[in-house]
Amino acid sequence: MADWALRDWLTEDGCGWWGKQTLDFGGKAVEVDIFVQGEEITEKQTEAFSCFMEKWTLLQTELIGALIRYYNEKERFSYGPEQEKEKEEFWPEIETKELLLKAVSLETIVVAEDFLMNEGRRIYLLFSKDWGGKDFDDNGIGVCYIDERIAEIGYKDIAF
Repeated sequence: MADWALRDWLTEDGCGWWGKQTLDFGGKAVEVDIFVQGEEITEKQTEAFSCFMEKWTLLQTELIGALIRYYNEKERFSYGPEQEKEKEEFWPEIETKELLLKAVSLETIVVAEDFLMNEGRRIYLLFSKDWGGKDFDDNGIGVCYIDERIAEIGYKDIAF
């Protein structure tokens, strides 16, 4: 999709603006929710989304590497079972793009509210994950981009 005029394909629901897009992620087409925070869609938000989407193909290589590092340096073995065999199932080895893409799913792109764009164009990617046991709280992974650069990786709630 070349035209990223958000107002043309999103629907307002009282909390923000929602829509769906099919994007390539890691070589596979995935349907992703798009959520724009706020009562109105502003020029800053449209610009942030457009700039991000124009660079999406190039951003994926860095994103995948950053998610692998985040998993191995922050999440893996940070909690969970003590038994070695259970640990291996709970915390699989993820060192490659292919293994990461089997373990995460891109679910939502969030365009931050206009007032949060003072530091730059702010976009969040929200992922579900398969590691670390059942995710009953839907913590998942959140990646914050500012001006198309990764600023933070943590749980999904960094977007809210």
